[in-house]
Amino acid sequence: MPMLPLLIICLVLILPYSGQASETEQKIIAPVKQSIAVLQKDQKKREQWQKEKEKLAEQLQVLREQQKQLKEQKKDLIKTNSLYKERIAVKRKQITDINQINEQIVPFLQEILAKTRKMIENDNLPFLMAERINRLERLEKSLKNPEETISGKYRKMMETLLVEAEYGFTVETGQEFIDLNGQRLLVNCFRLGRLNLFYLTLDEQDCGFFNVAKQCWQSLPADHLNQIRTAVAIAAKRQPAELLNLPVGRIVSK
Repeated sequence: MPMLPLLIICLVLILPYSGQASETEQKIIAPVKQSIAVLQKDQKKREQWQKEKEKLAEQLQVLREQQKQLKEQKKDLIKTNSLYKERIAVKRKQITDINQINEQIVPFLQEILAKTRKMIENDNLPFLMAERINRLERLEKSLKNPEETISGKYRKMMETLLVEAEYGFTVETGQEFIDLNGQRLLVNCFRLGRLNLFYLTLDEQDCGFFNVAKQCWQSLPADHLNQIRTAVAIAAKRQPAELLNLPVGRIVSK
């Protein structure tokens, strides 16, 4: 027990017998009590401050850990930001290149379209003209459509060119009207690639070919009937392919 409180207790026990309790209490005990109260108050403040100090120390430790984490996150964000900047630069260059390509490819496609149209209109063999011209008209609308993507325009152009190219190594048959010696006849037409066109009447008693030099249909001698009949049957997939002897004429290089 501290000396000061012990002294106060002793005084309290003695003073009632001394007859001077009232006067002594005013001169000694009261200041001592006041000192004790101050000490107790100060002790509470020190204890409160100690608790506050410990609490602040814990918060400081937490803040230091958070600061460390934030520094690491900052480093990662700086690296990520640098990568994004590089990607943005690459994308901007790609967009610039794409815009330049777009500016150049549309006139290029228009030029190819014009050449393809001229080729079809001047084709020596007048086969599927309506179908081929309609395909070009659809392609032209697509090239003029501002909402059509460049890739879509390019794809449709390539599809058109592919169809035209396939005509060179395919055979086909179908019924068409032809003008033969001033008469309009419905016949079975047989296309042999881009080499020639042949016709076979529906009763299979007459056949002929398209004379490229004269740009007209001409009859063939009857000894070609079997070959033309077989060609039409093969193109219609009614019999397997076989070698045929067809009058294709002479191929002249220009």
